[in-house]
Amino acid sequence: PVPPALLDYFLDRGDNLFTASPALDENADEIEGYRHLSWNPRSPISARNTILTIENESEIIDEAYLLYEHGEESRPLRQVPGTIIDISIDTALRGGLFICKEILNHFDTHSRGDLTLLLAGYPSSVRPSLESAMEGAFRQMGSALFQVYGESRIRIRGFEDHRENAEEFYREVTQILGNNDDKRWGKWNRPGERAGIFSYFSR
Repeated sequence: PVPPALLDYFLDRGDNLFTASPALDENADEIEGYRHLSWNPRSPISARNTILTIENESEIIDEAYLLYEHGEESRPLRQVPGTIIDISIDTALRGGLFICKEILNHFDTHSRGDLTLLLAGYPSSVRPSLESAMEGAFRQMGSALFQVYGESRIRIRGFEDHRENAEEFYREVTQILGNNDDKRWGKWNRPGERAGIFSYFSR
């Protein structure tokens, strides 16, 4: 299901909210303004049909959020079965690229749109190899998009965190979203780093 902090934020804001994920959300039909779409991350056709469904009902997508949430595969890479690696690549890597491609196609068609990437990474300073590979791919995809769309009317930003309680991360992100801070576009932001220096699918 969608993280509660994010779901509450968008519904309280009065948005017409669509979510797409492989997992079912049995409560979606009971909430006004919220619709869950079943999405198969392994299929480019499913990604296209997801966006077409939203276009048919709402015409223009103003904002999109792509969430990567870490899995639980903590074994050393030598012990990870090949089938698990295949599933991880199909779901986290291919799936993210497929749906991101369709979102950007929609934004390009309308010459505008806001995309926020949310990376809830593995909560450890020493991350398993498979998790690191998947997180790295998502992070680097975002970094490349920041450069490609840096001067366009399509705005892209990212939020990354690795704490044990991901819900705290999502709550902090919603507080940032409400501030309309233009300085956070075009880069990765890490809310947990208070000294100063947000994609839904999970495996």
